[in-house]
Amino acid sequence: MTIAAIRLFHLVAPLPEVIGNALVFFDRRETLLVQVLDTEGRSGWGECWQGPAAARAIIETRLAPLLLGQDAQHIGRHWHAMLDAAGTDRGGPALIAVSGLDIALHDLAARQQGVPLSTLLGGRIRDRIPAYASGPFFKPGGHPYRDFERDAEKYLRAGFRAIKLRSGFDPADDAAMALSIRRLMGTDGTLMLDFNQSYAPRAALAAARRMEEANLLWIEEPTIPDDLAGYRMLAPHLTPSLAGGETFGSAAAFLPFLEAGCMDVLQPDIAICGGLTGTKRVAMLGEIFERPVVPHVWGGIVNFQAALHLTATLPAIRSGAKLGSYPFLEFDAGPNPLLDLCGRPQLDADGTVSVPDAPGLGIDIDPAKFANLVASHSNIEQ
Repeated sequence: MTIAAIRLFHLVAPLPEVIGNALVFFDRRETLLVQVLDTEGRSGWGECWQGPAAARAIIETRLAPLLLGQDAQHIGRHWHAMLDAAGTDRGGPALIAVSGLDIALHDLAARQQGVPLSTLLGGRIRDRIPAYASGPFFKPGGHPYRDFERDAEKYLRAGFRAIKLRSGFDPADDAAMALSIRRLMGTDGTLMLDFNQSYAPRAALAAARRMEEANLLWIEEPTIPDDLAGYRMLAPHLTPSLAGGETFGSAAAFLPFLEAGCMDVLQPDIAICGGLTGTKRVAMLGEIFERPVVPHVWGGIVNFQAALHLTATLPAIRSGAKLGSYPFLEFDAGPNPLLDLCGRPQLDADGTVSVPDAPGLGIDIDPAKFANLVASHSNIEQ
């Protein structure tokens, strides 16, 4: 059951309209799906949604040769070997490439054992994860918040009981929008907000103070990701938790924020932070510092399923009223064909997503079903 081949699929899915956040607009969804096959025909899937072309080149030239002919079960050994191959470039595209392969190795190893990924990760603590709708999105050519109430109503009708809003346009407009969605949800709904790095810390503080009555659970990326001084300035003055870390490439990047006591919710992206192996290290830090881990989920169905399984294994952390009760699963509520490759994940009536019992990620991915989205494809064999 050694690794026989690695196949790479660069997918590009045009969107019906341009959408975005306070930082960037986009007209497509894009990712690199990584398929690792063993000699008996089983395969595991990973994903590199950020910088897919660069990740593909690194996998083809530097990482795939390390894995061909190897036993997929030795995930930790492979992870360290891939990091060594990355050399001094242990961030950016190289680590994203490692992340995609690490997810695929976990999926393949679990399928070889005939167990769900959550079992391979240590065993799930819960069978269902509360999901939050990640949206609405800004739209160009008019007021960016013009459709937010309509979209939020749609999320609530779909069964979501938690919503994370995009924000960071203007403090007064931000507050008016947040307060209007709170009125729409009522007092029982859970509301979060993402500034998407759009403000300097003092502007973020001014906007947050205007929306205090919205009763936010957390404020995400109130400044640029590595602005430790900004997070430290904001932390004593905000009632909502401070969340961040989706761009961090290692557990070590979270440590200064935890030691300073200014990051309450840790949001590693499995497809960026060294895959499941790297993200489990962040989860260990979360336990040590009693801070919840809520993986950032972007890209497609593979990253979503990996986050679902990992979150099922995380302990429920409640460290004071400020943090609330966790965990949560981020559910991209915007138009995203990459999330629909196996059919859109099912939201249960109580606003949760059930953890599948099938082996591996719990989904069957058929390349024939996304052939129309393939911009490029490569097959690497011994």
